[in-house]
Amino acid sequence: MMQKIMGGLILALTLIFSASPGNATLTTDLQNLVIQGTALHDQLANISVNQGGTCTQLGTLNTSMESYLASVAVVTSKLTVPVTLTSTDTTSLDTLSTLTTEIAADSVRLSLELRSIENVAELFEYRAALSAMLRLSDDIGKMADRILEMADRILVMASNIGAMADRILITQQLQNSNVALTQQSILTTQANMVAMSDSLSSIAYNMTLGLLKTDAVVLENDMGATTLTSANMATELDSLAAKTALLLAGTESLYTLINQNSKTASHFINSDTLTLLGDLSTINKTLSLALETYANTISQIAPLTETPVLADATASMLHLTADIGKMSGRIMEMTDKIIVMADNIGLMSDRIVTTQDLQKTNMDLTGNSLLTAQSVTLTVIKNFL
Repeated sequence: MMQKIMGGLILALTLIFSASPGNATLTTDLQNLVIQGTALHDQLANISVNQGGTCTQLGTLNTSMESYLASVAVVTSKLTVPVTLTSTDTTSLDTLSTLTTEIAADSVRLSLELRSIENVAELFEYRAALSAMLRLSDDIGKMADRILEMADRILVMASNIGAMADRILITQQLQNSNVALTQQSILTTQANMVAMSDSLSSIAYNMTLGLLKTDAVVLENDMGATTLTSANMATELDSLAAKTALLLAGTESLYTLINQNSKTASHFINSDTLTLLGDLSTINKTLSLALETYANTISQIAPLTETPVLADATASMLHLTADIGKMSGRIMEMTDKIIVMADNIGLMSDRIVTTQDLQKTNMDLTGNSLLTAQSVTLTVIKNFL
């Protein structure tokens, strides 16, 4: 859910800037997405178990949510030139981030209503609505994850990053806080559903997860053994960025497979799968801490570093924070897919909640470290480039 860990709606939205005269401006696109997001929020707020028809309404909402995520993907793909960001645009981004948090909080309300069902006749509707609720929480997680994803991407694409550095940081701080709140709401929703269910499906991808863990450990060791200097920072960070991109590609490949299989497959969850997913999120936390250390080192030696070297190093830093943030989100999303499709969710409920609590903690720490690394890197760009 999660890369959600952390991907992000907010930044995808920031990137809605097209070179084609026939397309809407960035500001208009963001405002339209705010309108659409508000409609989604209202749609969920109007669903109540006590009023009946929950299953049908959730099915319609799931369709609306999927369509909205698809729309975000479409407008993101329009980005072909650097983005010029304004304070009006960042206000829209803040609103979109807040809407995601409010939608997640409302899903908790609905999950509590479902847990209150005691009537046998209502129980049939509950079981029909259960899968839709879990898929809804998965989609909300994707929205939160895209916020972080796109927030990283705009740092790479923004043409006026120096002038907007302070405002971008304020927006990212809000995003980071909202993603944490969103993830907590999703965990609560899923825990409520887990407590009521013993009939879902899942899949274990232990071999591939094990290979990803091995590669992640190698990257972790490489980053831990790297000491940056004014002479080597550009080459070292470029090498690490290339290795991280390969690890992200492997993570994306597994995520795609899980996403495809979860639509049709029924599987029995394995505790080793949860362990491996938890291990990967822990390694991502360590990688983000290393980036925080790198950023502080670059800040200290920036005055002694040649401008071309410093420019290449900071560019690699922004790519590294973007890729590690996306990996963290993808790991959370894969976990959510497995939970949505778990046959033995009742038997594994305690283990599932433990794993997700660990992942949430790791995602929070990862997000904080990446935000710090980005903040320091932005300051270096603003002061020295």
